Amino acid sequence: MPRSKYYKILGLQSSASENEVRKKYRLLAMKYHPDRNENESAQEKFIEITEAYEILTGKKALPKSAKKTTTTAAEKQRNREERVKEAQKRYKEQVLKEYLENERYYQSLINGKRWKIIRLSAVIGALLSLFILLDYILPHHFEKDSVTQFKRNVTVQSGSGVIGLVKTQRENQYWVSRIDYDLFARTRDVYVESSWIFHNAIRLHTRGKLHSTTYPMHFNYYSFAWLLAIFFFVPLGTVLYKRKKISFTFFYFLSYYGVNALIVLYFFTGNRWAHVLTLGFI
Repeated sequence: MPRSKYYKILGLQSSASENEVRKKYRLLAMKYHPDRNENESAQEKFIEITEAYEILTGKKALPKSAKKTTTTAAEKQRNREERVKEAQKRYKEQVLKEYLENERYYQSLINGKRWKIIRLSAVIGALLSLFILLDYILPHHFEKDSVTQFKRNVTVQSGSGVIGLVKTQRENQYWVSRIDYDLFARTRDVYVESSWIFHNAIRLHTRGKLHSTTYPMHFNYYSFAWLLAIFFFVPLGTVLYKRKKISFTFFYFLSYYGVNALIVLYFFTGNRWAHVLTLGFI
């Protein structure tokens, strides 16, 4: 029988990879296995797909054409039973092999150096998340600054209207809505309202003798900090979850490569490491 016919038995193209052959065999074996399907035709199909799988994966040589011989009904039945037993044995061996491979892979994930790093980032990430959430509750800082330059119509955001760009004496830049010429013409002194721990800018205030004005800020860390808090909790959730499932593998690598990189970036920019160590006093 040509090799291409064995691909057809499994319902695959001749160009299918060995990994595709393994996956398709597992699906068909679960459908036609004698323990799941007692139909006689299903048993024959199980024998066929097992033989096709062994040949296409190199476990068994491609059979040579043999001369037809006359066999009795009893011999046919006996041969068929032997083939079913052999196919079942091969299937169990394959299941055991895959189980051991998955177990070795799972153990490599939870016992290696990367797992120790994820456990450490679980603690750091949880603390950062806690501090971010506290920023929404604790009192705010008000730091005095002075406007040196501003542009009114820089961009437009839905729901906020026109947004301008303000530059200050401390070399900070803020995206501010509802900006007007009073900010620069009447007074250049402003107070920057920021969160307690991470000093993330929230609003800009002017305090005049007759009236005060508040300018909301946009495109800053404070506006989406709650998303970072959720993201920083991922390593802790991964450590607590720890299951032999694809979802665990996904969150494992997301924690190691994605969340860890974001934690380092967030922690060591904007002097946040100093804010954390001093609990926001500096």
